[in-house]
Amino acid sequence: MNIELASFELSSEALIGSLLALCALFAFCRNLLLEDVICIPGKTKHSWKSIKILDKACYCNACEILLTHSEGLFCDCCGICTHSSHACSKKIDINFKCKDKWLRHEKVMRHLWIRGNLPVGVVCSLCDVEIDYHATAGLFGWRCAWCQRCYHNNCYKSIDTKTECDLGEFKDMIFPPYCIIAARTRESVRLHLAGIKPPNIEGWEPLIVIANTKSGSSTGSHVVALLRGYLHPLQVMELGGRGPQDAMQWAAKASPRPCRILVAGGDGTVGWVLNTIFALNIKPVPSVAIMPLGTGNDLSRVMGWGSQPPSTLDPITILRNIKNARSVNLDRFDLQIEKLYYRLPIQRHPIKTIHVYNYYSIGVDALVTYNFHKTRESRFYLLSSRIFNKLIYFGFGTQQIVQRDCERIEQKLDLYLDGHIVELPELQSIIFLNIDSWGAGCKLCELSNSDAKYKMENSISDGMLEVFGLVSSFHMAQLQCGISKPVRIGQAKQIRIVIKSTCPMQSDGEPWMQTPADIRLQCRSQVRMLKL
Repeated sequence: MNIELASFELSSEALIGSLLALCALFAFCRNLLLEDVICIPGKTKHSWKSIKILDKACYCNACEILLTHSEGLFCDCCGICTHSSHACSKKIDINFKCKDKWLRHEKVMRHLWIRGNLPVGVVCSLCDVEIDYHATAGLFGWRCAWCQRCYHNNCYKSIDTKTECDLGEFKDMIFPPYCIIAARTRESVRLHLAGIKPPNIEGWEPLIVIANTKSGSSTGSHVVALLRGYLHPLQVMELGGRGPQDAMQWAAKASPRPCRILVAGGDGTVGWVLNTIFALNIKPVPSVAIMPLGTGNDLSRVMGWGSQPPSTLDPITILRNIKNARSVNLDRFDLQIEKLYYRLPIQRHPIKTIHVYNYYSIGVDALVTYNFHKTRESRFYLLSSRIFNKLIYFGFGTQQIVQRDCERIEQKLDLYLDGHIVELPELQSIIFLNIDSWGAGCKLCELSNSDAKYKMENSISDGMLEVFGLVSSFHMAQLQCGISKPVRIGQAKQIRIVIKSTCPMQSDGEPWMQTPADIRLQCRSQVRMLKL
C-alpha cells in the first residue's frame, strides 16, 4: 500500500513538473514568435540578395572578379558584393563590416566605406565630376553606405575618411543607429526596440517602408532590397503575418516626432496600414505615401503616385518624391453593418464596422470582384501579375453581360441620403465615392459632369460621398473606356441602406456577400496622406 502511494506521489510530481515545463516552453515560444516588440539584431551580419536586382555590372569585393547574375550576390544593407561560393562570402563576412543596426553610448555616425560597384551616373562629391563606371574595370571608387557620398580613388585618398557622417541627403528620413534604444527583457534572450531618442537633425521626420511582397510579382521584394541600402535596414520591412503592427511600433516610439510611411502594395494593403494606425491610435498621425503594386491602385492614382510602379526602381527618385510630397487629409468613412433577421420579432445582431477610404459599392462590380477573389484564393491560382489579374477581371465582367445576376438591384434595398429615401431607377450597381477613381482609374464624377448643367464636385476631405448607379456590366465597361456616363443619384454626408436580400458588396476592393442588414455610412475621422 505504501509502495503504491509513493509511486502515485512520484507520478503526480512528474506530471506537474512536465506541465510546468510545457508551460514554460509555450511562454518562451510565444515570446519569440508573437511578442509585441521588434527584435534588434545583435550582430551586423550581411543580408545577401541576387545582383539581378541591381541591373548593372558588379565585381566581387573579395576576389575582384566580375560577377555573373547566376552567382553574384550583394548585401542589400551596405551594398558590398560577393560570389555565392562559400570562400568569398565567408571572407566578406569576416573582413568587411555591414551597417550597424544600433549603437550604444554614441552620439554621432561614422562613415562606412565600401569600395567599388558605385551607382551608375554618380558624381564625385569632391571634384564634382561624374565617375565613369565603364572607364575602369574592377573595383573603382568609394562610397559611404550611410550618406551615399562617392569619390574617385584619388579623391578618396585626399579626404579625411574618419570624419563624422551626417547621413547625407536623406538624413531627415533615417533612423540613425545611435538613436535606437535596445534592451533585453527577462522573458527573452533577444534584444528589442525599447525606444527611440529623436536625433538632433533639423526637420527629422523618419520614413517607415512597408512592402507587401505578395503584390506585383517580385516588385515588393525589390523595393525592400533597394531602399535598405539608403535607409536604416530595420526601418524597411516586409508585410508579415502580423500585418503592419511591427512597423507601427517604430512610429509610436518616435513620438512626439511625426513619421512618414511608404506602403508598397495595392489599395487593400494601404487600407490595412491606415486601419492599423487608427486601431493603435498612433500620435502624431503618420503621413502615408504609396508605391502602387496592386491591380486597381485607385487611391495611388488620386494621390499622384501613378497607376503602376516605375519600370526601373530608382531609390533616389523614390525618396526625393516622398520628401517633396505634401501632406493632405483624406476622409475615413465608417461602414456600420447591423444584420437583420426578418422574423417576428425582428432580431438585430452586433454592429460590424468597416473603414472605407476609396469607395463602397453594391451590385455587379462587387460581384465581379468577389468572383475574382475566390479565383485568386484557389490553390490552383499560380500566377501573380497585374496583366493576368486584369484578364480575369475582364472575363468575369463579360460573363455578367449574359448572366445578369445583379439585375434590378434597386428592389433588394432601400436607400436613404441624409435621411430622405431615394427612388431608384433600374440598376445593377450602386457606387458611393470618396475619391474620384473607381474600377482602376475610372473618374465617375468627371464623366458625370461632362455636358451637365449642375457640376458634382468631388473632394477627398469634405465628409461627403458622391452616389452613382450602373445599369449593367456592359455599362461598367463603357465607363472604364470613357464613352458613357454613370447614373447620377446624389451626394450625402449620412447614408443609410436597408438590405432586404443577399447582395454582393465591396469596400476598397475587398468583396463579400451581405445578408439582410441595416447599413449606415458616415465620415468619422480623417487620415494623413502624402500627395505628389
